[in-house]
Amino acid sequence: MALEEDNLPQRPHRKRRLRWGRLVFFIVLLAAVVTAGFWGAVWCYDNLIAPPKVDVVGADSKITADETLNSRINVLLLGIDDGDSEAAESEPKRTDAMMLASFDPEGNEVALVSMPRDTMVQIPGHKGYDKINAAYAYGGVMLAKQTVANLLRVPIHYYVLVDWRAFKESIDIIGGVDLYVDKDMYYEDPYADLVIDIKHGYQHLNGELAGQYVRFRKDELGDIGRVQRQQKFMMALAAQIFNIDTVTKIPALFSTVDRHVETDMDTITMIKAANTFKLFGDQNLKSCMLYGDFYDAPDGISYWRTSQQQVERTLDELGIPYMKDEGETESRTADNAGPAEENIKNNDNTAKEAEQ
Repeated sequence: MALEEDNLPQRPHRKRRLRWGRLVFFIVLLAAVVTAGFWGAVWCYDNLIAPPKVDVVGADSKITADETLNSRINVLLLGIDDGDSEAAESEPKRTDAMMLASFDPEGNEVALVSMPRDTMVQIPGHKGYDKINAAYAYGGVMLAKQTVANLLRVPIHYYVLVDWRAFKESIDIIGGVDLYVDKDMYYEDPYADLVIDIKHGYQHLNGELAGQYVRFRKDELGDIGRVQRQQKFMMALAAQIFNIDTVTKIPALFSTVDRHVETDMDTITMIKAANTFKLFGDQNLKSCMLYGDFYDAPDGISYWRTSQQQVERTLDELGIPYMKDEGETESRTADNAGPAEENIKNNDNTAKEAEQ
């Protein structure tokens, strides 16, 4: 039996052919994984482990070094004109909205200061007075930061620059905002391709209507009325965006932010600031418009004029720490204290009338 098996013909050995298609696919896949891992590690290092350092902007070195003032995260929010501007397409745009958002990570509080775009300020490097919304047009983000830092005497740590496309898309993503509109709002500007038409009463504002609401200023209060509406909308938006139903829409929001929003905030700082809204609530959000009064300059330009005392009162009400100007405080005497206090009282009454 063994001899018969030995006489059986042997099967020839087949040489295994190397399947080049599979090898190439494997190499490409491995390279893709390694590349993705490498750039993922770079992103984590740049944004989480060692994010780029951003210089703090302040009126002087005392402000930028003060631990108490820098215990909060102060972010300058800038909204850029989009069509509703007299500037040519090639000219620098003025800011349509300017706010300071101050986050307190320890106390889980957020304070929002709105500065009317007609606020009368001295812009570094420019003579005389100008409107605060010209700072960005003159020198971009850095000059806007410095101008606000000088006015409020607080450190400015970061900025967020938003165009109206991002604003409207974000509102649509979260499903709109419910808001009570206190009067009919209608304005038409064919040159800017702008039509605003919102009715009085409770409204559900989608992105387009929300953009109309926060930009409307053709009433008796002008820009001051618009600032008040912007603050009202921001409060309603905070209540809408920081709730459980909106959590699933955060990836889409991040996509919009990535395409249309410019900022120097790193990921860790964004998370730290957002975490200030504990349990996705708006209970700890406070807002206020910068106190001041209407002022017509001799050259015919209309401003919103504020004083150092009114700036300090605004920040005190919101709990935002600031550096007091000791030089101005010491220069006041008992002789001029009375008139100064009376002037502040009159200005405060004007601000209250504007808010009504």
